[in-house]
Amino acid sequence: MDHAPIRIVDTIEVPPDRQPELLALIEETIVPVLRDAGVELVSCLSTSTALGEPVLVQATWGVPDHAAWNRIRKTLFLDPRWHAMWERVAGLRTGGTRRFFYPVEQGAGT
Repeated sequence: MDHAPIRIVDTIEVPPDRQPELLALIEETIVPVLRDAGVELVSCLSTSTALGEPVLVQATWGVPDHAAWNRIRKTLFLDPRWHAMWERVAGLRTGGTRRFFYPVEQGAGT
């Protein structure tokens, strides 16, 4: 399996009333900080607030490979905006995951 490019999928669970604040934080703060560090936003998706259950917001980020991700992580760690924005996320979220996904060759599993 080729481990490039990498898709980093962050899934953040929030109460329905916090979804607008999280989406604004992603758009106004997280995307610019990550873009400055060399990370691309591939997609941002959300479940519905109308279901009466916690909302999942899924942001998918793109980086070329693990070497690039390691350099980017060091850059982010030194960026005070990074720490501030994750403190804000921590105050909104009730759960979540981060997973790394890689391309799969078609027919590789058959």
